[in-house]
Amino acid sequence: MKKAPELQNIRGVKIYPPNHKRVQKLLTGDNEPEIHGDKVWFSSYFIMDFLDANPPEPKTRILDVGCGWGALSIYCVKKFLAKVTGVDADKHVFPLLELHATLNNVNVGKKVSKYEDLKPEFLAKQDIIVGGDICFWDELVDPLHTLIKNALAAGVERIIIADPGRPPFMRLARRCRRLHKAKIKSVKVTTPRKHEGYLLIIDNPG
Repeated sequence: MKKAPELQNIRGVKIYPPNHKRVQKLLTGDNEPEIHGDKVWFSSYFIMDFLDANPPEPKTRILDVGCGWGALSIYCVKKFLAKVTGVDADKHVFPLLELHATLNNVNVGKKVSKYEDLKPEFLAKQDIIVGGDICFWDELVDPLHTLIKNALAAGVERIIIADPGRPPFMRLARRCRRLHKAKIKSVKVTTPRKHEGYLLIIDNPG
């Protein structure tokens, strides 16, 4: 009998491998994710390490945009007792988020939305916005910058976006450095594998 794939445990978050039967059931048919929601992307780990070094207070309200399977959302709940809402434009990722939230015995709020459609009154309820691997197409640069501008105007304290360094992300990062005094930080992780990338960190001057 073929051995079932084992769960991964990364930074205290249990994650099903993509070839696990429970994941495969959700990755096929009419419920298959449409916007690269087929696995946990590495840039989430860059943000986890940054938050470890700069821990938010318990009950901090965190918005995880482009949340996908929710590994970063779950980490923030488990490690920092944060109140987290996962946002994604693809409604089909939420069964996978719920699968992993249940596996890790946590609750994560869920909201289907594009970046630019998040309303100021909703953003005003957030303290921190995070997002990993969310600026992978040229057409995402302007919507993400709209989100950043709206979030800062709404009083969000900090925005953290991570990426391996794709050209669209670097365009966004340079724009934010010029317009919002953002910091661009080179980072790397060694687990679950070696990987290098960047953090875009925007603090609200207000």
